[in-house]
This record gives sequence, C-alpha cells and structure tokens, in this order.
Amino acid sequence: MAAVTAVAAWLRLDDLGRPGRKVFDEIYYASDGCWYSGIDYQDCGLDQDVERSWVHPPLGKVLIAAGIDAFGNRPFGWRVSAALAGTLTVALAGVLAFLLFGSWIWAGVGALLVGSEHLLFVQSRISMLDVFLAMFVVAGFMFLVWDRVRRDRERHDEVVEHTPAVDGEDPWLDAPPEEHTEPVRAFRPRPLRLLAGASMGAATAVKWSGLFALAGAVLLSLWWESRRGRRPGVSRLPARLGSAIVALGFSALVVYVASWAPWLPDRGGDLAELASHHVDMAEYHRELDTVNDDGEPAHPYMSRAWEWPLMLRPVAYHWEGDAATGQEILAIGNPVIVWGGFLVLPFVVAGAVRRRDWRGSAIAVPILVQYLPWLAVTRPLFLFYLTPVTPFLALALTAAARSVSAMKLGTRRLVAPAALIVVLGVLAFAFFWPVLTANTLSLDDWRARIWFSSWV
Repeated sequence: MAAVTAVAAWLRLDDLGRPGRKVFDEIYYASDGCWYSGIDYQDCGLDQDVERSWVHPPLGKVLIAAGIDAFGNRPFGWRVSAALAGTLTVALAGVLAFLLFGSWIWAGVGALLVGSEHLLFVQSRISMLDVFLAMFVVAGFMFLVWDRVRRDRERHDEVVEHTPAVDGEDPWLDAPPEEHTEPVRAFRPRPLRLLAGASMGAATAVKWSGLFALAGAVLLSLWWESRRGRRPGVSRLPARLGSAIVALGFSALVVYVASWAPWLPDRGGDLAELASHHVDMAEYHRELDTVNDDGEPAHPYMSRAWEWPLMLRPVAYHWEGDAATGQEILAIGNPVIVWGGFLVLPFVVAGAVRRRDWRGSAIAVPILVQYLPWLAVTRPLFLFYLTPVTPFLALALTAAARSVSAMKLGTRRLVAPAALIVVLGVLAFAFFWPVLTANTLSLDDWRARIWFSSWV
C-alpha cells in the first residue's frame, strides 16, 4: 500500500506545472487561492479585490493558498495542494479498505484502483475544489468505519469475557454477531466518531455538497447503533442514537464555522454579515439556470446526473491542437472502475440488506447518498461532481474482485478473473493517461481514446 501511495504521489506531482496557464475553473480557484495567500489581486488575475468564487466556502481555497505560499504564484504552486490531497485520498482509501476487508493485500488493491481512477486523478492535478472534498469525505468514512471496527473488537472481548462457552463453542465466532448479548457499560468517549464528523464538516467547508456525505455518515451510525440496540441486554437505544447524531453533527458544525475564520477579519468579524453571505450563496445556487437569457445552454459541458454512470458527457479542461497533433485534459472516469463500480453496486446493496453485511453498507451508502440527491437538482451539473463518489466505486469493485477470488470452480479459486478486474482498471488508466495529462498525441491516437462523439 505504501508503494501504491508513493507511485500515486509521483504520478500526480510529475510535470505538474504543465499546462503553464490557468485552465477551466482554475480562473476561479487558483486566482482566489492566490488572493487568500495575500498577493495583490491584480497579480492573481482578479478584476477586483474580492474573491471570484464567493459562492463556495473558503476551506478549499485556503488549502490552495497554502501551496501558493510554499511554491509561489505559478502553476505548480496553484496545483500542489490538490496533488497532495489526491495522494492522501489514495492512502486513506487504502486504510479504509484494510478496515473493511482485514487484509493488506486487498487494502493495496483498493488503493491501486482508487489511484487509477481518472476523475480523481485529473482533479488531483488541477487547482479546483473537488479533490479536497473527496479527501475529507474518504477520511470521514474511514474514521467512522474505524470506530465501528474498534467498538466491535471491544464488544468481542467483553462477550468472550462475560458469556460462558456452551459445549466448547466460541460464543463470539460460532454465533451470528447480531444475536450476541452486549454487556451494558458506562459511557466511553469515541474520538474516532468525532474525527469522522470533523472530516465531514471540513468537506462541507469545501463545498456544500459535503452535507450529502455527512447525512450518509449519520445514517450509517444510526443503522449500526439500531442493529446493536436489537440485541438482548442492550439498553438506552434512544441515547445511543442521539449520541451518534450529536457527535457527528456537533464536530462537523464546529469545523465548518471555524473554516470561516480567514473570511471574517476583512469584515470586522461581523457574524450578521456572515449569515447574510450564506443567504446570498444559497440564492445563487438556487437561481442558477441551465440556459442563458438567449435560450442557449449555460455551459457546453453540462450533463444530467442520470448520465454520470454512463459517462455520456465528460469535461474538457484543456485542449491545444493543430491538423496533426493535440493535447487534452479530459475529466472523465475510468471506464472499468466507474462502469464496473455502478454495475456491482446492486450486489453490494443486496449484501448489505439481505445478509446484514455492515461492510457492504459502508461502501454502498457513501455512493448512494452522494449520487442520488443530484438526480433532483435542476441547476447546471458536471461529471466531475462525481469525484467524491469514485473512491467508493473503486472499493465496490475491490469488494467484487475479492468475492470472485473466494469462489471456487471445482477445487480452484477464481483468482485469475479477480486479478483480471484489477489489471483492466490499471490498463485503462495507462491507456487514457495521455488525455488526462495533456500529453501530445497524433489525432488518430487521440480519436482512439474518444470512444463516443459526446466525449468531444
């Protein structure tokens, strides 16, 4: 897993300063990161001495500013924070995979597939907000699962200690976990759950869509606590549920409010203005239309959320070309991981519901809560909004490969088909590499990677 993370870092940092100009929404976020770092607004490419992307909270732009502070107001400085966040996301996803599967091999496979996911990779090399959102969301669910695993281990130890064995059986291993009697115990602090909430608060402080992930974390916690509450000997279920909501919500709120600290000094610390600013932000997002006043589409790369699993309309961040060659940065998902992840998702959901597999729920819920709400949104949407979902699609595919590897055909396990899934994901990443990084291609080679006309 360390090797995968190291390679992920190298791929994200290598030649990060190219293209040597702001591309796509870097005109907003790289410029505002420069402004947050205290550089004169004209040197940041701003028209006025105010941030341009005021419709989003400040945390993502503060993180971009940290890179500019360290490496200067140049392309590498604009993007280095995103590259580090993308690398950390790969590592966090690997830890999450280990907590879920209990195997460093499958943790490495999970990290490898997450590191090979195109959308996450492209966002790691561009000065935009989505990779920071993905990092905090993955961290939040990682802490939540860690808390679950830790509590289960404590419960296992207590059950073994307090429950006498029957006929030589292990009272923990030989009975379904949902039917165990959990000793009633006094309140214990759960710092990992607080860290989960804090991570979700940080995600929301990057983009408000982090609230989807926070809602998912609350739902998971309530589901898991309610399952415990159905066991004999477990009392105070309402208190348990309330504790989960308070722990996640309170820590998220504290982090979100604290994230506005860089914004307040220039406004004299006026909290009323901060509240008014939030109203203005909400109004902007509510009134944003998909067509201009002349009836034309507001943006050529818009897509509807139902199109995202099919990847019908990726986004071209950068294009330079002539009659013979071209360079492109295309924000598109890895076909093996995105298509494959959505394909196996129903099986993951079925396992979580029918077999009460909490591990399946820890993968399915982050996907569903971060994707389904967009189906009801009518404002302009883009495929890269799927970025924080893609690590969990990669983990869903990892879970599928793991299940396949455990199957047997005669006396042989199906290791080769499972390995093929992983190999295809990595090969797809290598094949699409040139159009993810603005490498020069002949037009024929470029067309070989543009499978549908809607990808242009």
